[in-house]
Amino acid sequence: MEHTIRLISIFCIVTCLHIQCAGIKDTTIEMPNKPVEIKNPNAVSSAHGRIERVLLALPKYDEDTQHVWDLLADLSRKLPHYTKLELLVYDNEATQKAVENTLKQEVVDYFFYDENIGDKQHLTELRNTKRCCIIKNPNYHNFSIWVQDPFLVVADEEYNSSGLILIEPEEGLKGTDDDEIADHFEKLDIYRAENAPLSFHGGNVLVADDFILVGANHFNSTKKIVAKELKRVEDCKTLDERTRNHFARYLGRDMKIIPVGNTKYHHCKIDGEIQKGRGVVKEPFTHIDMYISPAGRDENGQYQLVIGDPIAMNVDDESAVQSLKGLMEPVIENLTSQGFKIIRNPMPLNNVSGNSYYCYYNNSLIEIDENSKRIWMPTFGHGDWKESLRRYDIQNREIWRDLGFEVIELMDFHPFVRQKAGVRCVTKFMGRFNIYDIHSE
Repeated sequence: MEHTIRLISIFCIVTCLHIQCAGIKDTTIEMPNKPVEIKNPNAVSSAHGRIERVLLALPKYDEDTQHVWDLLADLSRKLPHYTKLELLVYDNEATQKAVENTLKQEVVDYFFYDENIGDKQHLTELRNTKRCCIIKNPNYHNFSIWVQDPFLVVADEEYNSSGLILIEPEEGLKGTDDDEIADHFEKLDIYRAENAPLSFHGGNVLVADDFILVGANHFNSTKKIVAKELKRVEDCKTLDERTRNHFARYLGRDMKIIPVGNTKYHHCKIDGEIQKGRGVVKEPFTHIDMYISPAGRDENGQYQLVIGDPIAMNVDDESAVQSLKGLMEPVIENLTSQGFKIIRNPMPLNNVSGNSYYCYYNNSLIEIDENSKRIWMPTFGHGDWKESLRRYDIQNREIWRDLGFEVIELMDFHPFVRQKAGVRCVTKFMGRFNIYDIHSE
């Protein structure tokens, strides 16, 4: 990371924290010499507001990555006219030619950011008028296509009024240079980037209207970060509360932070002492966006979550599916007890020559505003799987239609889900706006 001053330094310069063991009223962890203050952070929603910009990271072009280029064409064709595309593209001639050919084929106007970097005013004009901005990826960076995970996008001050901040977790992603994406954008003066003393992957965080769902494993990892700064706490329940406030400090001060995972009594070790408590300890999937979709509020104001219901396609997979169902049951019970309305959608387990993978219908792109609701949903009933899986495409489509959504079916997503991912995994919302901001376009 190349920032002179980073939020992570907060944790290195803490000299003293006085935390009482009981009766704590202020659950904010105060740390001196904090270099950056986000006055009123608003994490870009996973579902609410019209989609202003979407980021994709495109790999080096070859025949093994053709499905990524097919997705670029599909999204260019099916996303709304007001949604702009930002493409982080591998910097070689063949890849750039493939990008340009795809965009020309879909009649998408574009420009190269690097070629206009000397004129900031002109760049701003291009970003506001051209539909697609192409940003070259330096050859020495090994970026993956999984652009959802390395950072969270947060608006500072009032929504979109004073720029976006790309919040990076305390620990980067292993095996790739994806944790350098935000820094690369900052070097180019596109977005500001900051490290935060949090643990997360973008796929394990779902931002709704007044709450944020955080996957159990990253909530617990952040809890450890918080615990290091405490001299002593009363019990794990108190530490959970502090961890929720810690997330809210960087993602939305008025947002309710809700950990998602199996819950059971377990032991919590603080200051070398074992303390009994209740906490979140496990998730059915690595990321919650693989099986949970935010679907907005019903006519009574109750928030709806669409949650995948695993289905075995053959007898040999029954045991694996039942095991997953067992992991999901307490998750659903906990969410129901917190007031959510749960709708289940079929999530079949496909098995091809011993390679098993779920059809991640829930890993979709969602847009909810005052006047409309839309979902861009991956499909799987194609080719050899048309007979066995097309009915699940239709069932999922009808579930969302019954919730009042316009359903836009995306391309065949088998090439992506074989790698345990869906369309949300390989895209990133870089901003949303209200319908009233664009009524004149």
